[in-house]
Amino acid sequence: MNGMWTRNGAIRFAAIVVLAMILLAASLPAATIQLPRGTEVKVKFSTAAKVSSGNLAKDVPVLFTLAEPVIIGGETLVEAGATGTAKVVEVEKAGKAGKPGYIKVAFVDLDPKGIYQTADKAKIKLTGEIENKGKGKKLMSMLFIAGLFIKGGQGEIPTNVVYTAKVAESITLESK
Repeated sequence: MNGMWTRNGAIRFAAIVVLAMILLAASLPAATIQLPRGTEVKVKFSTAAKVSSGNLAKDVPVLFTLAEPVIIGGETLVEAGATGTAKVVEVEKAGKAGKPGYIKVAFVDLDPKGIYQTADKAKIKLTGEIENKGKGKKLMSMLFIAGLFIKGGQGEIPTNVVYTAKVAESITLESK
């Protein structure tokens, strides 16, 4: 039996190799990488949502997803599809006499998605705002007697557009 493995010997050898790989992986430190302040992130709102002054109030959260992965130094730190939160910071509904609506939304945070996470499962803080004013209809309301009943257009943030938010403060991410 010189040079030949017995079945039990091969099984023991495989078990030792697997155990050694597990111990080696457990002893390796997690890779860390810094996500710098000011890093741009591309986000989009769900097309099913309506981000409008007609249906939202101040401080209401608005969910979005990451449209493109966040890549630093060739490493994907946050995968596309990660979810985040924005909130309505200013809102004014459209009014009679052609007064237009207005809405302003501010980006708040992003949940890390992928092999990199924050040490304490914290979210990545974001900064940036989007605003939109609806169309006014003052001229129409002035021309017609019934113009007092004509409302302006609502302020609406288009959901088919990719927006840019920025990382508000540097944060360290670790590989799982």
